Amino acid sequence: MDARHERDPGRASRSADRSRGQSAGCGRGPHLAANGNWHFRAAGRAGSAAMKNAAPSKSLPAWKQFIIEHGWRAIASDLAFILGQPVNAVVTFRQTGVCRKLAQTNSFAALFALWNGREPLEEEWPVPRKYREHRGYEWQPPELALLASMVGSFGTAEIAQILTERLRRITGDPQALRNSQAVQLAMNRIGLQSRDVVGGITTAEVGKEIGSLTIINQAIAKGDLKGMRVGRRWVIPHAVWAAWKAKRIFPPEGFIPLRSLKEPLSIRSDKLSEFARMGHVPSAVRCNPYGSKGPSTRFGTWFIDPVVAEQLIADRHAGRPMPWHGKPLEDNLRTTFKLWQARQHPSGCKTCAEIWGEGGAPKQFEDYAKRYPALAHGAKRHLTMPWSPGLTLDEVAQKAKCDRARVQCAIATGMLDATKHGRIEYVTKTDATRWITRKCPVGAREASWISLPTAEKLYLFSTRQLKQFIAAKKLKTRIGTAGAQRGILYVAKDQCSRLRQSIGFSEQEAARRIGVTVARLRELLNGVNWRKSSAIPLVTVQAVIKRRQSQPGYTFEQAAEILGKPVSWIEARQADGTIRVLQTKWDRSRIYLSEPMMTRLRQFAGPNDDAQLLSADWLRLSDAAFEAGVTTSTIIKWAETGALDRRQSKIGWRYHRDHVRAQARLYWKAIRLHRATPPEWLQAERQIRAGNSSTTDSHANP
Repeated sequence: MDARHERDPGRASRSADRSRGQSAGCGRGPHLAANGNWHFRAAGRAGSAAMKNAAPSKSLPAWKQFIIEHGWRAIASDLAFILGQPVNAVVTFRQTGVCRKLAQTNSFAALFALWNGREPLEEEWPVPRKYREHRGYEWQPPELALLASMVGSFGTAEIAQILTERLRRITGDPQALRNSQAVQLAMNRIGLQSRDVVGGITTAEVGKEIGSLTIINQAIAKGDLKGMRVGRRWVIPHAVWAAWKAKRIFPPEGFIPLRSLKEPLSIRSDKLSEFARMGHVPSAVRCNPYGSKGPSTRFGTWFIDPVVAEQLIADRHAGRPMPWHGKPLEDNLRTTFKLWQARQHPSGCKTCAEIWGEGGAPKQFEDYAKRYPALAHGAKRHLTMPWSPGLTLDEVAQKAKCDRARVQCAIATGMLDATKHGRIEYVTKTDATRWITRKCPVGAREASWISLPTAEKLYLFSTRQLKQFIAAKKLKTRIGTAGAQRGILYVAKDQCSRLRQSIGFSEQEAARRIGVTVARLRELLNGVNWRKSSAIPLVTVQAVIKRRQSQPGYTFEQAAEILGKPVSWIEARQADGTIRVLQTKWDRSRIYLSEPMMTRLRQFAGPNDDAQLLSADWLRLSDAAFEAGVTTSTIIKWAETGALDRRQSKIGWRYHRDHVRAQARLYWKAIRLHRATPPEWLQAERQIRAGNSSTTDSHANP
């Protein structure tokens, strides 16, 4: 064995003061005897906590199992010291080559912690090894911790003298020596300077300097700030600390923290910083300053131009879309991409082939990020779910609580789709659930079959397409045999629905079915929540057809021409609340008037206009409620009970201001709610009345 990894038995004994008053025999601390074996304290002091919790091998003792797991390239004397075994036994066992290879060799402290479940105390360290080349002793962590604690308090010569006395006491060697040069080299190796107070600067001090200890701990954990462990403290060299502060980035002048917009924008999570990292927040700048108040996020600390911040808040209050609305999040896409790769279905999965289309499954994340967001929710769920061929016919029958023959009959008549893998037929869970929801039809009912014209009307197939599906055996058929159905060709209704759902429409085909151009179709599709997948679903095409057939209403110009009034008169009726305008979802810039609103305008434009006869003191319902300081329901209750007079007009009931105020005085006089606030005019009356009464009392009692 290498001489550097051996311990000199002649120098292994400790002095009486090191053994804390014990004799030189085996009863004192652990030591290496002259026969090459380690002597230890009584059982229960060390060597029990961690390894006793581990389940030992039945064929090997615990110390051998420990060497296999943690003893790769470790110093043999350290293992012997910790495990209580002879050095020769440790060396012989390791030479068998059974040790498990580790990424890093375990030191004495690591081995001690693994065996005992705690870090070694100062008196539990072995005697320092003596190197034969230069007759010096090794530096152990307890001695380095003592050195670090004395730097700045003592000179180099004084430190060398203290360490020499300690070394001689531990080793029992009167020739042991720590000179000034050795002390200085040890200080250099651990990155300390003789002028440091405590060997650099502690994390507590730097935390006080920047106002946050958490930032320092996170920087050390990430490796951005390199510190060293001295005893139980982390010490950062001055040069490393100065370099770290120089790398901090401060926000531009006048910028405000992005997190200050969370409450005005009604955002509770850390999504704002994520949006900023993805470039969706204009003028956002990522900084890592110190000394600023407030928490940071895992996406960094972001700042924003105050002008842009005010515009974002104004847009949010006005209901306008935010810059990040409708844009996929990269983190979510990467998460689903990894999940999809881990659960990718076999190439024979027909559903996946239909979802990805002719281009096939994406190969790179960039292609996936372009194609995945536009997919329907059901398609996304299928892509990321664990692959399964589905349910067997027996499992479907058990789930539907019917016999296998009924399931086979449903497959034969096209009521249920099945796929054969090998020699076994499978039904997808979705198809099985839908079939069970439809009460397990087998095609015996007439409602399960439709004629070709009905299929063309319901599912917008052409006659040629239906005949092609029948020839390709994608549609089950039957011929009517009774009554008016005799001789008529029928197809399975459920199969037609599934075919149309899987095929969809191209833009050209959808435009032809709707009767518009492709450009006009794209405008109409903007208002029907279409995800812009490769094919347009049937429900979307039906929604567009229904909207084109609906009554478009009247524009302001058309209404003004019909009524013989200027457009400004129509706008005035909108302003005073006589009419309400509507907007189309697919074109928000187009406003129109419905037929009931046109009826109101015709009544208002008549020669006997009640609104012209009534004065401004006749209030509408909402104005009367505001005047009395009550709800509209209370006003209606007063009127229905006869406590408040009202007058019918062509645009609703009117209430006179004086009558409303008179009833309000009675109401607020008997109110029992302490926190209820009467209207301002009533408060003013009460203050005037209180002032007059106090003046009268002063005159009466001079």
